[in-house]
Amino acid sequence: MSDFKSELGFQDCWDPVANSKLNKPAGGSVGGGSRNPKADAQTADRTSAKAQTISAADKARLARVVKGVPEVMVKVSKPAKNDKTGNPIKVSRASEAVRASEHLAYISRNGKIEVENDRGEVFNGRTEVGVIYREWMEKHDEDRREGSATDRTRITTSIVFSMPGSVNAEALKDAVRALAVQEFQGRHDYAMALHTDTHHPHVHLTLRTVGADGQKLNLRKADLQRLRDTFAEKLRARGVEAESTPRHARGVARRGEVTPVYKIRQRGGKPLADARKIRQVRRDLKDNGGRLPQKAWDDAMIARRNRVMATYDQAATILAGSSDPRDRDLARETKRFAARLTETTTQRAEMARSLVGQGDARSAPRGRANADERPARHLDVSKGRSDKGDRER
Repeated sequence: MSDFKSELGFQDCWDPVANSKLNKPAGGSVGGGSRNPKADAQTADRTSAKAQTISAADKARLARVVKGVPEVMVKVSKPAKNDKTGNPIKVSRASEAVRASEHLAYISRNGKIEVENDRGEVFNGRTEVGVIYREWMEKHDEDRREGSATDRTRITTSIVFSMPGSVNAEALKDAVRALAVQEFQGRHDYAMALHTDTHHPHVHLTLRTVGADGQKLNLRKADLQRLRDTFAEKLRARGVEAESTPRHARGVARRGEVTPVYKIRQRGGKPLADARKIRQVRRDLKDNGGRLPQKAWDDAMIARRNRVMATYDQAATILAGSSDPRDRDLARETKRFAARLTETTTQRAEMARSLVGQGDARSAPRGRANADERPARHLDVSKGRSDKGDRER
């Protein structure tokens, strides 16, 4: 009999880093997973049956997750599609020049905050920050002449790095500096500025979109997760507790709001997106006898939630059998943490619950459904769960 003990994997909880365009590894891609779900399920079953150990790195991460260590925030700022009067902005060399200039003015607070570039040079004041702008515009025009950019190419890509709560601002900036050197130096020109005049200190990292090799920066979901993981790692190296798990690993069912909607709410306004969603929910309730039809993404969310809970439960079982009292303590904390991951209420379900609770006449059924129609699956809007049950559990 082999003494080999396999390690429990947390792929369902902590997404593996897929091949990222930030660093292209030699000899093929990294991660990405299998494209055969049936084979994946069979592998998971075999691993579940014989898993006996958890790696030290996964134990450390699990401890941070169940403890509720602050999660890093990395967000790509998207350029505005409309100007201040509401008119669509036509992307051109001229409009991009204005946007790049205004953005550098914004991150430097019109020259009141120092800006640091990829060469470690520090710029203070509007005149000095203007040097960065002119250098980047010259390079952009050169890229246009060489065919690496067109009139519609975005000159810059902006990323915001932040942490919730109180955090050492200089450690935050130093962590972003280390990340930028590792991921972008030598490939993309960049400038960074630390803002401490808001509720949370944060760093704006602005990069020239076209790289030294002529390739355009195109950050995708896997790239953002890689940046989150690297940012958290750099913060921990500087004594700041930080994690970078996906929201489903923490039992968070809803996506964060996009920045424009968030800012409208901050100002006390009502986003138009809310009205559109409510109209759609009202139509769904009318068309389905006052019940909310279950969508494919609802099923996927519940299935993923069950896989996450099952993985944490399995980890707790393994740790509970350890001779190390610290492992047994972590097992109890993991059990308690997993027991709280039951929430699956979406914004859509919450809106439906509110409409039903208000007795909204417009949400009432319009009549009997066709007898030949197959009944749709529905969400119990009072509990945010599927009426077909959680068979995966």
